[in-house]
Formats: sequence, C-alpha cells, structure tokens
Amino acid sequence: MSKAQIVMEIVTLLQGTPVDEFARRNLMTDGSRVVVRCAETETIASPEGQFCKRAIATALRRYSYRFTMAQLAVLADLYATALEQLEPGAAARVRERMCDATSEEAREDASAARTVCERLSLDF
Repeated sequence: MSKAQIVMEIVTLLQGTPVDEFARRNLMTDGSRVVVRCAETETIASPEGQFCKRAIATALRRYSYRFTMAQLAVLADLYATALEQLEPGAAARVRERMCDATSEEAREDASAARTVCERLSLDF
C-alpha cells in the first residue's frame, strides 16, 4: 500500500475528531514524501504554526489507538516531518522523551512513542 493511500486512511480515521478539518487540509503526500502543509508554510512563532504543531501532536497522541501499525508509522512520519520543519531544535528533545520507556508519553501510549522514536532516530 502506498503512503498516499495510508495518508488518506489516516484522514478518514480522524473524521469526527477535533483535528478532522486540520487533517483534511494539511496531511498529504508528494510522491513518496509525506507533507504537513501548514508546517511548510508557517513558523513556530506564529499562532498558525503553534496550531499546526498542536494539531499534529493531538492526532498522534490522542487518536493513535485508531490506527494500524502501518498507519501509525506514516502518522509518526507526518508528526516528525512537521516538527522538523516547524521547530527543528525540538526534534532531539521529543526523541529523548519518546525513546524513554519511563516517560509519560511512553507510558500513556507505548506504540505511538516507539513509532515516533524510531522515526526520529533515523535522523541521527
């Protein structure tokens, strides 16, 4: 299954959630690369950039239970891509927390934390 198909599934599974509109407008692919549109057009210093960061984090952390492991891997890629574009310095801090099995994030959702940890570890 292609990343484009998986992103479409993610958007569908987020319907009816507070991040529904965000997902429809911002989650996509460009070839084999995932894209979070608002992360490409906004900065973390703007309210829109802050909203973009919160929305992708919410999609990952609050709704990860809705996704298969393949979907979760693509969602983690979307999250990491947005984070790297919006706030590059934060990626190392997030990686540290997500890769720590005793962290709050890992205890709340081990699958999501592990998937994000794996994705962010690819960059190091």
